[in-house]
Amino acid sequence: MSELDKEYIENRVKDWGQRIEAVFSLVKNSLSGNSEIEFFEEKTVQMYEELMQEFNLSPVSLPVLEVKRKGVLVASFKPIGLWVIGANGRIDILTKEGSYILVDLEGKDKASNWRVYTPNNRKKSIPFDKEFVLGLV
Repeated sequence: MSELDKEYIENRVKDWGQRIEAVFSLVKNSLSGNSEIEFFEEKTVQMYEELMQEFNLSPVSLPVLEVKRKGVLVASFKPIGLWVIGANGRIDILTKEGSYILVDLEGKDKASNWRVYTPNNRKKSIPFDKEFVLGLV
């Protein structure tokens, strides 16, 4: 793959951060009318994937979004990885009911197509949208 160089990897990492923020914005906007809900982005995860290491890029801290209702954690959105098989990034949604897998099924250079695999069905995805977020909390 001739397009792989340090600048390409840096741009992909930057794009990943922007797509994570877009997911977090969808969550916040979907729940903005609920006065019981609070959002926290105090925790982070370290991103230092194999391609970043190969091209001598520094690790990147990515935010984790925690959603609390009346002070009780109801969901945590944790970025897992950009380069995953079959997707353009993965974010896990951790809840009391189980772990949801959120993946962007669109390829690079296209608009994101976020889909959710629920704890009860890992074979068929559902849309990640306002309706899903409202049902989550």
